[in-house]
Amino acid sequence: MNIELVKKLSNADAVASHEDEVRSILLKELEGVADEVDFDRLGSAIFHKKGDAQGPRVMVCAHMDEVGFLVRSVSKIGMLHVIPVGSVRTFSKFMQGVRVTTESGRKIPGVLNSVYADGDVKDLVVDIGAVSDEEALSLGIRAGDMVTFSSECQEYGIDGTFAGKAFDDRLGCYVMAETLKRLADTPLPNQLYLAATSSEEVGLRGGKTSAYRIRPDIVIVLDVACWGNELVRDHTNNRQIGHGPMLLHYDKTMVPSSRLLNHIQKVADQNGVALQQDMFSNGGTDGGQAHLTRDGAVCAVLGIPLRYGHSPWSIGSCADVDNAVLLLTELIKSLDRTAYLSTVDFAHRRQP
Repeated sequence: MNIELVKKLSNADAVASHEDEVRSILLKELEGVADEVDFDRLGSAIFHKKGDAQGPRVMVCAHMDEVGFLVRSVSKIGMLHVIPVGSVRTFSKFMQGVRVTTESGRKIPGVLNSVYADGDVKDLVVDIGAVSDEEALSLGIRAGDMVTFSSECQEYGIDGTFAGKAFDDRLGCYVMAETLKRLADTPLPNQLYLAATSSEEVGLRGGKTSAYRIRPDIVIVLDVACWGNELVRDHTNNRQIGHGPMLLHYDKTMVPSSRLLNHIQKVADQNGVALQQDMFSNGGTDGGQAHLTRDGAVCAVLGIPLRYGHSPWSIGSCADVDNAVLLLTELIKSLDRTAYLSTVDFAHRRQP
């Protein structure tokens, strides 16, 4: 695994509609690798690799944004009152290191704290050490500034484990980028579009707009997931690190094509990639919107297992990430016209 690229992506700051840092990393990393680069009007970056013009249009997507906060106001005593962007874990809102990114790009460290009362969290504030609103404002802080956790990605050294923030979904972005690099000199039986999407954490928005622009026949979503209780390692937990990527059979926004799932499992078996069979009882992915674009697309979700999520720290496994890259690479190479037609019901076959 290219841990340096993972660190760059993890350490970058990007809540919904503020994805400039991640987008810039991907554009630099993939410069000269894609045949074309396009954008939707939300800021999603779409990397196109040309292949067989008669083959299906394959969209792979991973979102750039992370959960975090926005500055709402600055109090007279210099506290920054903030509002969550995305579903931040309840107990990740207490005494956490964060940083504010101003309009000029200046990074200002602080401590996130809040009040816990009646089973709920309220009054989220960031303390940057100021004693007045004048001090805070003099640093360039304004309403709408992005606030993110300040965790720095690091290697743990235990069976290739590593930890950091924003793995949801920077690991998906990483897998997408590394896959495109592996395919750089490979003729494809399809038209490949890799979309680094905007604003997934606030309603799967970039998945919708980028899919509308791409007009895919097949959508493969890359995302991550963790189990609610990391002390549970039985049959109910199919998101265990080191056990391979997850293949999702259901979430709240989409029931995927069983034919496409069977095809992915076959490719995984042929390449020795173990898959965890998973379902999301809550939440969804960009696939929930992307598979509904225009007259629809067959869709599946590949997940990277983590410990913890939507918090200052997640823990992942290099082996799981590497296997996700291997699987996606081989899967894309296999998605020709015949494979596409085998994934859709005969009576509703759409010719690519």
